Amino acid sequence: MTDALTVDPRELIGRELVRIHEDSYGVGATGVEVFIHDSYVVCVIQNELTTAETTLIDGGRGESVRNVRMAFQDAIDTTFRAVVERATGRTVDAFISHFHLEPMFTLEFFRLAPRAPAP
Repeated sequence: MTDALTVDPRELIGRELVRIHEDSYGVGATGVEVFIHDSYVVCVIQNELTTAETTLIDGGRGESVRNVRMAFQDAIDTTFRAVVERATGRTVDAFISHFHLEPMFTLEFFRLAPRAPAP
């Protein structure tokens, strides 16, 4: 029997990462997929753009948008790690993020530290 209060860690991670994007950019995502493996978590986020970002891309300045998005990911590193650590109960020992323009999505990769040996 499944506990009705138990939240799927994939759902929790996806919901929280989208919330962080919404809080930080004022726009969220049109979708998110989360994959959890024994040693890593991968998230693919279908981003929404702000009006300013759309204007920059339309003006041929897409690389500027990518650079700002990547700088944001670096700055928010510990917050993203904390989401995954809470959801999985594991320590994240590495985080890699990549914002891709065409097609537009963000790839978040979290490497999980090895599990502590059972006593």
